[in-house]
Amino acid sequence: MPPDIFVSFAHVDDQPVANQQQGWITHFTNDLRGELNRRMGRKDNYHFWKDFRLQGNTAVTPEIEQQVRHARTLLILFSTGWLASPWCQKELELFLQSHPDVNGRIFVVELERFQQDHKPPIIQDLLNYPFWRVTDKDRVRQLGYPVPQATDSAYYERLVDLSHDLANAIKLLQASTAEPVDAPKATVYVAPVNDSLYSQRQSVISELRQFGIEALPRANSHKVAEMEALLAQCSHFVQLLDANYTMGVPCDQHFIADAAKKPILQWRDPKLDYSGGHVPEEQRQLLEGKTVIAAPLSDFIRMVREAVLPKPKPPDDETPKVNGEQMVFVHASQDDFERARGVAKNLQRRGYGIALPRYQGEPERIRKSIQRGYQCCDVLLLVYQKAPAELVEDYLSEAKVQTLQRDTKPPILLCQGDDAEELYFIPPGVKPLVCQGDFDQHCLEQFLAEVEA
Repeated sequence: MPPDIFVSFAHVDDQPVANQQQGWITHFTNDLRGELNRRMGRKDNYHFWKDFRLQGNTAVTPEIEQQVRHARTLLILFSTGWLASPWCQKELELFLQSHPDVNGRIFVVELERFQQDHKPPIIQDLLNYPFWRVTDKDRVRQLGYPVPQATDSAYYERLVDLSHDLANAIKLLQASTAEPVDAPKATVYVAPVNDSLYSQRQSVISELRQFGIEALPRANSHKVAEMEALLAQCSHFVQLLDANYTMGVPCDQHFIADAAKKPILQWRDPKLDYSGGHVPEEQRQLLEGKTVIAAPLSDFIRMVREAVLPKPKPPDDETPKVNGEQMVFVHASQDDFERARGVAKNLQRRGYGIALPRYQGEPERIRKSIQRGYQCCDVLLLVYQKAPAELVEDYLSEAKVQTLQRDTKPPILLCQGDDAEELYFIPPGVKPLVCQGDFDQHCLEQFLAEVEA
């Protein structure tokens, strides 16, 4: 079934803050779906597709391409992060290829204030929904940030307006096109749960269906005879666990699935405390089983999807692509070295060669490793979080001198943490990356956009 709504957003905008479990995007889409359910009559009357990739650095997959091409409407959560994401741009491009007439099909939610000419031309004249306000001191504040409160009247008023317009557009487009329902790619058994895990089970089912994975049973009710019959139709057994023993039902479910020889995927919250004596030993053993994954729920859903759906085989004439055999010199002071080493490992997994300064041994050995990095790199990435600003300024000065001596000048990128001391020397051509201390989620998209353009 093609999506009625495809949500295009930057994962950097959905990072939890202030000890929250979920980011602003997740809260917003949950609130929007609640309003749409009411306006559409029931949640089954429309198909909402949100990209639940854990990391924003995952490329646009064929699955995502298919969903965005066939979606009836595109909801863009427009921000600086969205503009910086090459994959968000790709999603818009794919949608436009299938929908040359965008009238009534693209909805733009602004998370911050933008000048008109800073937007992609195709959306400059479209109706947008500003989810921001201006304070008395001309400061822009995102509505409902970091978490919407019941008193955020402006947030909910604009949410109601958006849901009204979206629902009307979906109804018109549904009436004009009758799409065949695709058969599911796979079917899994998602074990019924107690009330405390009900919303998590619904999230698992909803997100798996976005990738063509059907979930049984549809009702959240446990019957042994029914379970055995439904398990026979399923490839995997999926179970969500907490400390509630629930009359031994979770243990019984696990026993039946194990007897049926189904692959088992179980989840519990990594912060779950089941150390007290209130948890029966049988339930404790279940929580500590070898097939239990203690991870964020979005991580677990991705693991289920990857386990259930077979990976497509590349054509015989297609060799795996690497990143142009490029070498990245990840430079940093000793204060930031461990962070730089983590960044280097991340890049190495993506196919890049890496060089790091070697801070053990004699000064000449250290100097040689830095010089080798300058000479061999195709890209220089300077990681800066804890080091003194004067030292980093020296690194930038030396980098500029060293690269000027080369025939080919490697780009110099600066990954600077939010809490880092302000720099007063930044040579021309140095490209800063907007970093909030986590290169995986905040910098990598920008790095790839610069290096692989």
